[in-house]
Amino acid sequence: MSRIRIQQLGSSLFLAGIVAGCGGAEESPAVSQVEPSGSSPKVEAVTVSESKPVGVTASIENPVKVATETEKPASQSPFPDDEATKTLREIQQLRISALPSTNIDEAKIARRERNERIVDMATQVLRLTMNDESRKPQFHLAIGQLLEARFQMALSGTKEDVDLLYADVQTLNDRDPKSIAAAEGVYYIAKFAHTKAGLMGKTQPVWFETLSRWAREFSDRFPEQQQRAVSLLFGAARSCELHSVATEDSELSPRLLTEAQLCYTALAEKFPKSDQGQEATASLRRLALPGQVLSQFSGPTADGGMISADEFPGKPTLIYFWDSESDEFKKDILPLLEKIRSQLTNDRLRIVGVALDEDESTMNTFMEAHNVPGQQIFFPNAEQRSWNSPLVRFWGIPTSPSMWLVDSKGTVVSTTVDADDLVAQLKKVVK
Repeated sequence: MSRIRIQQLGSSLFLAGIVAGCGGAEESPAVSQVEPSGSSPKVEAVTVSESKPVGVTASIENPVKVATETEKPASQSPFPDDEATKTLREIQQLRISALPSTNIDEAKIARRERNERIVDMATQVLRLTMNDESRKPQFHLAIGQLLEARFQMALSGTKEDVDLLYADVQTLNDRDPKSIAAAEGVYYIAKFAHTKAGLMGKTQPVWFETLSRWAREFSDRFPEQQQRAVSLLFGAARSCELHSVATEDSELSPRLLTEAQLCYTALAEKFPKSDQGQEATASLRRLALPGQVLSQFSGPTADGGMISADEFPGKPTLIYFWDSESDEFKKDILPLLEKIRSQLTNDRLRIVGVALDEDESTMNTFMEAHNVPGQQIFFPNAEQRSWNSPLVRFWGIPTSPSMWLVDSKGTVVSTTVDADDLVAQLKKVVK
């Protein structure tokens, strides 16, 4: 594998009736009705069965509680010992309680019933707290519990369940678009798109684009929630980039790459001091490489030498990032590299490896057991190995293994060379 660096109460709009005070029932809007500002695509609801993920996604954070303006230690609870607090405690106990059955179908039914009950209980807390400023923390926690239940039901339920999630988020947004509750709603929609992309992104890649746009919407509207904003932007950027490389759709790939660049750019500009912001800057630097002469690429070799991109002009260079724990490298990439080396002599093609193992003895053992082609960049300082390699950090390398191709002029041809396309790419640059 590669190593990669997220019960209705009589009316479908019960939350609208509670929060906005509009007691009458309304028709639930379509999923696409609640959209980020700008040009977000309209997305149809899809029922998801429980299956293995098929999309390529990078994780986002999954905080348990709502971020509030006035958080206090548990020993100094801001909540009065009242009915709302008691109900919130019951919700938390219900959420962490074990399901009564290990049978998949029965567990699914029990999980839904539990979420429906949580919606009922959270709604009760909202009624008790919504008009009392001093009870705002309880109100926010109830919103978080309600949206989490809606989120879980939407993932495994029907179109109506998805509509209910979007309708509640729309209501929170209409009530106060800059509030903590509205931020929680937008976060859950982005989280929903992220999960859908992981489950169904291969067949419905629009979820990747939707994730990108909701991530940017959240960071635009709620930059004060930096942890969530950078998590969403980086998760969306990396997910779109990885899937742009994985897809065989020639029209989809550049669209997803554009979405990745938009999220990386937002992250680098808005949160430049964060770890993700710095990695976004590095990723943008790498994405801009094709067509440029490669520079600032050098390092010590495992045999005590030194390699620099200044030496690359004169013959094509194949660069590959690898680690000995990667099954994909051992099964797919390494045999291909060995075949290429047997057919192309050193004067026709330079091969440079960047070893990402943490332990030198592990790398040496692997290299003794396998014919690993080319000179190998490996940093003697243990703190500069694996994902802390200066080359990895400077160029924002997203996954191992990965391959670059540089032509005889030292110009980067590609930083996303696929194993299936490597031979064809080499024919274009090797005389």
